[in-house]
Amino acid sequence: MAPVTAPYKFARLVSLFLSFSFGVVGLGLGVDALVKGNDDKAKVRSLVPPATSVDIDTSDAVSAGAVVTAFCAALAVMSLLSLLLLLIPSLSTAKRGPTLATRTLPLQAILLTLLTLGLFGSLVAFTDFVANRQAKVTASIGGIAVPPAIVQGIEKAIGTTPVYHELSYLRLAVILPWIAFLFGAISSVLSLLAASQSRRESAVYRDTASDATGADLANEKKGNVNVRQAPV
Repeated sequence: MAPVTAPYKFARLVSLFLSFSFGVVGLGLGVDALVKGNDDKAKVRSLVPPATSVDIDTSDAVSAGAVVTAFCAALAVMSLLSLLLLLIPSLSTAKRGPTLATRTLPLQAILLTLLTLGLFGSLVAFTDFVANRQAKVTASIGGIAVPPAIVQGIEKAIGTTPVYHELSYLRLAVILPWIAFLFGAISSVLSLLAASQSRRESAVYRDTASDATGADLANEKKGNVNVRQAPV
């Protein structure tokens, strides 16, 4: 019998590699955005007079970005595991029966689909926040609140902006994870198709093995009968 290989192997290799790569990119950009956001806050606080208290609330973008980063990391890990199952010859090719890479296809497909859907949902929220919101900046001097117009004037004077979409690191943290989602979705669909094809091939293999076993038993019985009927 010809060696049994994992279905859609080459297409899945390409999509899983890209899903892994952009998942890692999304993870890196999420961490980079968090670090640069904290640096910007520290810069603003260092430029105001000592008696001035500044509060910069970015909890909406930080929370949504953290979820996106977590899903990017999880998708990268799952894509890497699926890649290894395909790349290790002893796991992706066998002379008889389904391989480990093939047997785990339904689980791979389910996990990739769940992670991709989770990334999509978190990206929708994060994209909306970055496109339409800004940080809530309040300042006070000696317990007296500074008017918003003055706060905005100070922001312009020191060269900072509270508008999320004007920050390049936030734009990158939104845009590139969408590519990770795209290849995650492709990998999920390919894995679902491969799992379906694997089930059909397994059923054919079992039927063929059953027929071969039945034929061997019939031949064995026929041989025994011929031996008993042979002249002494």
